[in-house]
Formats: sequence, C-alpha cells, structure tokens
Amino acid sequence: MQIARFGEQLRSVAASLEDIKTSVQPVAALDRALAQMSIHNQNARKDIELLWARVDEGKKERDALEAQIGGVDDRVAAMKNTARGAMWVLGIVLGIVQTFLVGSIVWVFTHINEGDILNRLQQQRLEVLEQTVTRETRQGTKQ
Repeated sequence: MQIARFGEQLRSVAASLEDIKTSVQPVAALDRALAQMSIHNQNARKDIELLWARVDEGKKERDALEAQIGGVDDRVAAMKNTARGAMWVLGIVLGIVQTFLVGSIVWVFTHINEGDILNRLQQQRLEVLEQTVTRETRQGTKQ
C-alpha cells in the first residue's frame, strides 16, 4: 500500500514535473535569448571600445600633424619676415649705391665739362699769344 501510494505520488510528481518542464521551457528559451544578447552586448562593447581606441589614436595623429603644420606655418612666416626685411635692406643699400653712382657720374661729367672749358680757354690764350707773337715778329721784321 505504501508502495502504491508512493508510486501514485511518484506519478503525481512526474506529472507535476512535466507541467513544470512545459511551463519552464519559455523561461529557458528566454534565458537562452538573454544569454545570447549578453554575449552580443559584450562583443558590441568590445567593438565600440576598439573603435574609440582607434578614434583616440586618430585624434592623437591629427593633433601631431596639426602641430607639425603649425611649425611649418611658423617657419614660413619667419622666412617671409626675413625676406621682407632683406628686401628693405637691399632696397636701401641699392638706393645708396645708386645715389653714389649718380653723384659720381655727375661729378665726372661736371669736371670733364670744366676741364673742357679750361682747355678751350687755354687754347684761346695760346691763339692770342701766337697772334701777338706773330704780330710782333711781323712788326720786328718790318722794322
């Protein structure tokens, strides 16, 4: 009798267990789906972290490149200022040289003209002296 009751209880437990198993299947499927979503979430998180690491590396590279470009821009600006200063100095020096050359040319031509005038005056004096000597010699030979 006890075995029959026990058998009956065992059948009842088996039926309850089957009912529990049937009712737990959706929960188990839901649990599997949650586990898959958790794995997918972890993979997505790792992918996102990897992407952010790449973004950070790209930002660092871009910042370094911008710093290099800034350095080149500064050197170009310094070269422009140096060239501008050199052009001013060259202009001033060439202006002074040009003034000196023009002054020298004017001085040379002024002195050449003065020498030419003095030469003509001396030639006129010589001609006058020659005429005077010629007259005196004519007058001396006539006497």
